[in-house]
Amino acid sequence: MKKLMYAAVFGMALGLTSCGSDDVVDFACDTVRDGLKVPVQTSIDAYNEDTTSQSLCEAARTAIETYKSNECGDGSFDAVLENLPDCSTL
Repeated sequence: MKKLMYAAVFGMALGLTSCGSDDVVDFACDTVRDGLKVPVQTSIDAYNEDTTSQSLCEAARTAIETYKSNECGDGSFDAVLENLPDCSTL
């Protein structure tokens, strides 16, 4: 009977630690993250074609910031964001 209780407690502890709600979000984000990156990369590419355009610069900055604020966003575009100039000076 003691062994059964230990097995039950161990099983519950394992279940509680391995099935966290963040695992579900991580899996969902992994499946959609590439799709979320497409419009951001498109904005960046458009700005890179015309680096003198204030509106394209602002669009790229906004797209990156929106991506980062999304629950599934990550730091993929941090370096690009850091290297963007102050768009108001273009």
